[in-house]
Amino acid sequence: MAEDRTRRGWMLVIGVILLVGGLIGAGALWYAGGQRLDDNVAAFARAPSGCATTLDFERTGEFTLYVETSGRLNDLSGDCVAEASYDRDDLESADVGLDGADGETVATEPTESASYDTGTFAGTAFAVVTIEESGEYVLSVTPAGEQFAVAVGGDPNAGVALLRWGAVLLAIVALIGGGVSLVIGSRRPAPAPESGDAWQPEPDGVTTWPIGPPGFPAPPPTTGASAPAGPPMLPP
Repeated sequence: MAEDRTRRGWMLVIGVILLVGGLIGAGALWYAGGQRLDDNVAAFARAPSGCATTLDFERTGEFTLYVETSGRLNDLSGDCVAEASYDRDDLESADVGLDGADGETVATEPTESASYDTGTFAGTAFAVVTIEESGEYVLSVTPAGEQFAVAVGGDPNAGVALLRWGAVLLAIVALIGGGVSLVIGSRRPAPAPESGDAWQPEPDGVTTWPIGPPGFPAPPPTTGASAPAGPPMLPP
């Protein structure tokens, strides 16, 4: 019995650890997914409207251009005057021109592949561009007037889905594993059957009735006669 109580106690401890630890881990993964989105968007390069901004592409490949109606700018060099932050909701596209170091314009293609809203930045994809050679390019954004920006980067949700699915799976494992362990640990052992004198026939076939066979009333008292009474014996 002591060993059984110890085993059930350990199952309860394991269940609590799995349930609480798993749910905390799932919450941390879900939060990390949101942080990953914020980090992806914050790392985009930005060119304010009404300016020609020099961008340094360190790698080649396809990049997405987002018209960003809410956000803020990092420190900019040059003679373009731009506000540090902007917020507007009436713009879906922008006119842009991207020129390489040799002055050749790089073609852009329209797209509606993605959008984002992190609370600090909000933007909608409107074009993609393929950079075949790394180096500096000049991105011109028009029109001027009420300020916005064009953000350049990749998929804002890169890596986010993996973290979110990991959080869901971990929560499921925690609920199932922890729940099963808690159920096993809280289960009480079945009570032992009560001992009693069971009626059994004698080995030699002679049945004894100490009280009475199970299911039958107790036998009537006897007078000591061992055989049925017969007629009285007469003298010869």
